[in-house]
Amino acid sequence: MTNNKIYAFLLLLIFISCNKEYNTIGTDILRSDTFKTNIEYVNVEVKQKKIPPFKSIGLPIYQLGTIKDNIFGDREASFVTQLRLEEINPIFGVTSQEKEEAGDASNIQIIKENEIITDAYLDIPFYTNTYDSDGDGVIDIYDVDPNDIYSDSDGDGLSDIEERTNGTDPLDQDTDDDGILDNVDTDTINPNKGATVYDVDSLIGNKDATFKIKVQELDYFLSTYDPNNNFETFLKYYSDNNIIENFAGTTLFDGEIEISTEEIVIYKEDDPETDDVDESTEVKERLSPRIRIPIDKEYLQSKIIDKEGNIDLTNQDNFNLYFKGITLNAYDFSEPLMLILNYSDASINIVYEYDRYNRNDTPDDTSDDTIDRETKNFQLNLVGNQINLLKNGPYSSDVSEALNSNSEDLKRIYLKGGDGIMMEIDLFKDSSGNDLLGEIKSKGWLINEANLTMYIDNETIDVNGGVIEPSRLYLYDIESKAPVIDYFIDNSQGQKPNDQKVVHSGLIEFDEDNKGIKYKIRISEHVKNIIRNDSLNKKLGLVVSSDITNAVNTELKNNNQLEFIPVSSVINPLGTILYGPNPEPMNNDKRIRLELFYTEINN
Repeated sequence: MTNNKIYAFLLLLIFISCNKEYNTIGTDILRSDTFKTNIEYVNVEVKQKKIPPFKSIGLPIYQLGTIKDNIFGDREASFVTQLRLEEINPIFGVTSQEKEEAGDASNIQIIKENEIITDAYLDIPFYTNTYDSDGDGVIDIYDVDPNDIYSDSDGDGLSDIEERTNGTDPLDQDTDDDGILDNVDTDTINPNKGATVYDVDSLIGNKDATFKIKVQELDYFLSTYDPNNNFETFLKYYSDNNIIENFAGTTLFDGEIEISTEEIVIYKEDDPETDDVDESTEVKERLSPRIRIPIDKEYLQSKIIDKEGNIDLTNQDNFNLYFKGITLNAYDFSEPLMLILNYSDASINIVYEYDRYNRNDTPDDTSDDTIDRETKNFQLNLVGNQINLLKNGPYSSDVSEALNSNSEDLKRIYLKGGDGIMMEIDLFKDSSGNDLLGEIKSKGWLINEANLTMYIDNETIDVNGGVIEPSRLYLYDIESKAPVIDYFIDNSQGQKPNDQKVVHSGLIEFDEDNKGIKYKIRISEHVKNIIRNDSLNKKLGLVVSSDITNAVNTELKNNNQLEFIPVSSVINPLGTILYGPNPEPMNNDKRIRLELFYTEINN
């Protein structure tokens, strides 16, 4: 009987057994032991490959800072960006510079406005999480029970939802610090009522570390198109570019920065004409946590404000040639810290004062006219061509050895994001290179489920000082640069908003002590297509991932073996160690392998 006939026969039998409740005639023809289900562990062939520098322009997120470990070496990340005018050909104050200089005898309100910068700073928000599953006002990471609105996260005897309703702080037993717990205090005043508590999830390392940031003007024009190809193709900027070393110009700031993960609250100014109200106690604006870097006011005065009406500010192209951008470099860390910042919402904020002629609502009476000093803001947004620049230290000798080893010699597998390390996998060859596909096909198995399982080598990680492990791994077809079919058909959603495709998975699994155990990727349909439908068994790539929904790839620099790598991997600075195809005998059951759950007919 051919394989196709066997499959058809099995499917018919399954259909009959599923319907036996409604049609039981003849069901005793087949014995209960006609079929058996089992699991087969199939060895796979793997190869470690070093990821060369990658095209690092136009990434979804960028790194800034440093990571240190004894396994993958140190990493330093810098950032370069163009700027965009909040509005082209801006007018500072009320009147254009041309009119200010020419004057107008018929309009006494046109005066020289004397614009002067009073404050300037670079604002870069953190990526934050405010996910609150039960809607009780306490985000999940701080909620003692994120699925119960009546949980009491601060243990003061009032539920989280009660505290949200009455205005007390659900994360502080004594909101007003008067020594009386909130559940018995009848006169509690919450100075932070309405404040949002954020989880800053974009800091890798010690968020209390001290460090310095250097901001410089860029002296290099970040062209979009390649002048060496008649401007017909995009210019490629790679992660190992030396732009900062060669083209960092005037220093706009160089000093220590403090990180706060608290909400920034801005209060109104008190109006002296309202004696019965103190506006300075009223909240004007609440901002999510961010780093705020002071920028040289005199520099921006001459570079921006004093250029009002100049051709350099009349359109964005002129501005990009005039003010080419800025560079950010973080250094002198007390402890390692990598910052993943939200540059898409970042801006240089310029606060300036100017003279304004005030008629005081009496247009026919000039005796009470005044010239008032008023305040305005102008922004330079961090938009345009942006580049991440990376410097990597040498790998440990064990990593270097793995990169030069054959599959049969690999005790451990090393994965690292960025220009790090990936794994090439052949599912149906063992570690010695022997083809297993023909043998598996000949068995006539009906594949029920297939998983690629990879156990974490915690012992080696701990011996080497530890690493921060990636939360997810990503599997894809190297030739087509696309995920396997199981990725596309999986529409499952986890409990958290970013947990998607949780059946296909690749998510890290933890033990009861919250220590990573393994990663598992379900590839049932991919394997069925190869075994049953004679699809080609192509080599797969395995990398760390930051976003499972991002299947876009980026080019690699001058590499014949590997031309592309997933973007979701290069923006992830983390790494891990897995057991290889041939670990020490005591860990043989943790080797990387393909798990096949199948059904077959008993002979």
